[in-house]
Amino acid sequence: MTKASPPGRPPKTEQRLSKQMILQAALPIVQSKGVYALSFRILADQLGVTPMAVTYHAGSKKRLLSDLVELAFAGVLDGVDGGTPVKRARGIMATYYGYALKNANLLRAILDDVTLMSADLINVAVELKASTDHLENSDGGDVLVHVLIDYAHGFVLSASSGEDNPLTIDGFLRGIDWILGQAVGDRSAV
Repeated sequence: MTKASPPGRPPKTEQRLSKQMILQAALPIVQSKGVYALSFRILADQLGVTPMAVTYHAGSKKRLLSDLVELAFAGVLDGVDGGTPVKRARGIMATYYGYALKNANLLRAILDDVTLMSADLINVAVELKASTDHLENSDGGDVLVHVLIDYAHGFVLSASSGEDNPLTIDGFLRGIDWILGQAVGDRSAV
C-alpha cells in the first residue's frame, strides 16, 4: 500500500523534480515490466514526490510514453557506417535490433499506437530505404524496407517473449543476410 501524501504542496527537497528525472526513473520500469506496470503513482513513490508533481512535469501517460520512445531510440543510427548499400542496410538492421530488443516493451506500445513513433525511428526506415534502393533487385518502393523492419519486429517480439528464449543477434543477422542476399541476387555478396 502506498503511503498517503500530506495535503498541500510537497515539501521542498534539495533536488528539484524534472522531466528528465521522471524519464530516467520510468525507462527501466517499462524496459523490464512493460508499459502497463508504469503509473504516475509508482513514479511518484520512487522519486519521493506526489503523483500530481509527476503529472505536472510529464503530462499525460501518452506524452510520457512518447518521450520514453524518443529517449530510448535517440541516436539509433549514430555510428552506423557507410560502405556498400548491403553493408549499410545490415548495419542499420543490426543496430536497430539492439535498440529494439532492449526496448521491446516500448516497441509493443508503438505497435499499439503508431503516433508514439519518434523521428529517430522514422529515420531508420528512411535510411534503410536509401540503402535498399541501390540493390539490384530493389522494387523501387518500400516492400523490401517493410520486409526487413517487419522481420526485425517479429524477431524482437519473439526474442523478448520469455526468459529462456534461444533467439540471438546471430540468428537475427543470418535472416537479414538471407533477405539482403535475395535483394542483390547473390547470397555470397553479403
